[in-house]
Amino acid sequence: MQIHRFLLCLVVMVATGCSGPKDIQVRDDSAASTAEKEALIHQLLDLIDERKLDAAFQLYAEDYIYHGPGGQELRGRDGIRGLWDVYLTGFPDLSSTVEDMISQGDKLVLRWIIRGTHTGEFLGVPASNRKITLPITEIFRIADGQFVEAWDQYDRMTVMQQIGAIAESSPVD
Repeated sequence: MQIHRFLLCLVVMVATGCSGPKDIQVRDDSAASTAEKEALIHQLLDLIDERKLDAAFQLYAEDYIYHGPGGQELRGRDGIRGLWDVYLTGFPDLSSTVEDMISQGDKLVLRWIIRGTHTGEFLGVPASNRKITLPITEIFRIADGQFVEAWDQYDRMTVMQQIGAIAESSPVD
């Protein structure tokens, strides 16, 4: 692999008339694009936390695709709005905390936590007034300053246990 890189650099130097590495100009847009993607995530979560949902959903592309746990797939802004509506109805005080972000190419990986109190109906379960903490790992694909696709992983059973809808499992001996 090193030999291939050397030969490629040599070909570039000969073709462009460079006399050496100091003449080669490398443009690195990754820092700017990473900062832009991270700012977009923060903007989305801030808007949702502030319940400025119309503005939040403008950050999703019209043909947005969401891939959720268990093979769930939602399409478009209305699809993702429906998912958020389920959570915001069940947990009206829902808030989010970003734990980690990693960016590469057109993707951003987000590890975040949502917290809330179950004071509304959630997936057919009446309010329990219990608090939830739900860790989520999500990969977003971003293009033209919008979310175009996401792959989401979280444990729905944990939420159902936290609200008392199902019993917590006991360790297996």
